[in-house]
Amino acid sequence: MSVVLLLAGATSASFAVGESPLAELTAALHAYTEPEHHPGAWRWARGLDESLDSELRRRIRAWSPLWASYRARYLVPLHAAGDRTLTQELADIEALPQARFAELTGYAIRGGNTGEPLDLVLTDPAQQKGLRATAELRSTTRAELADRLLTSPTALRTDLIELLNSAADALASDLAKARRLIKSRLPALRRALSADGPAQALTGLDASAAYLPDPPRVVFDKFHHGIVPVATTRCLITPSVFGRPHLLVKHEQGFPAVIQFPLLPEGSEQPGHSTVHLRLEVLRDPQRQRIARAIAREPLTPTELARRSGMTVPQVSRHLARLRDAGLVTVDHVGRRAYYQLNLEPVRRIGEDLLTALFR
Repeated sequence: MSVVLLLAGATSASFAVGESPLAELTAALHAYTEPEHHPGAWRWARGLDESLDSELRRRIRAWSPLWASYRARYLVPLHAAGDRTLTQELADIEALPQARFAELTGYAIRGGNTGEPLDLVLTDPAQQKGLRATAELRSTTRAELADRLLTSPTALRTDLIELLNSAADALASDLAKARRLIKSRLPALRRALSADGPAQALTGLDASAAYLPDPPRVVFDKFHHGIVPVATTRCLITPSVFGRPHLLVKHEQGFPAVIQFPLLPEGSEQPGHSTVHLRLEVLRDPQRQRIARAIAREPLTPTELARRSGMTVPQVSRHLARLRDAGLVTVDHVGRRAYYQLNLEPVRRIGEDLLTALFR
């Protein structure tokens, strides 16, 4: 499945670029409560677990369904304007009509907005029964949140906003560091959107993105389906440090679309699904594994590899070509000789890259 951004009629003015303190806060809370989804944040999450007040830690986990894989829509910007303060973004949550807040909360508790609607969940017994049943099947935590929503939605919203403020205070140092990196990347993103156009700028956000020309659209490989006509639905693009490796696309009727994309460290690589698959496939072959073992230790020519492995030079050359196509070897030419060596970094990262591709 995929989320498709239709670009017909869209211009750079159809997009806004900016930071979102709320989206970054809830991305951090997700990385903390589900560190298995965030290989790069494991150590941070363990350290935070030790430093947080025990009561705050308990409350964050009790509310975690709202910022799980399906994040509540109001936990990313409700307005198509970036660079607003956390206070302003939380005020937007408070200003939501109660029925709309309950509907969006119900979708997050349930884990998606497909299936039966929840637009009347505060008054319709059938919708209430459906939400309770689904929540109970998922977890006790979700069932407890569903019960709180249906019995006291006003108190639930008040408690949620208080928790988000408390969490922001507790994570202030980490969020400030993330904010500095986010703000440093915004000018380049704005220039790319203006100079290169939406298609190229959007496909550059994530390795899973692809541009298709007829009709012009950008496709993000996701676990749900959605179509966003950007010409009529304004789109906010906001970078994230704690969201890595996820690319989040939120598109709820009545609100702007929001793309929260992962920022990578300067110079780092983010292989797409096809690259990870290719590397795993290439290294499955026992003969290529033998070659990789040899050139992990020292650079060797195809002739020397053939002598050591018992293969012919053409056989070795074909295996080296597959390894090179997968980005797993480097080649150093000295005169007429080519010396091959295993590219250790992508090999070392295969496990982490696979997790990143699975959770993107």
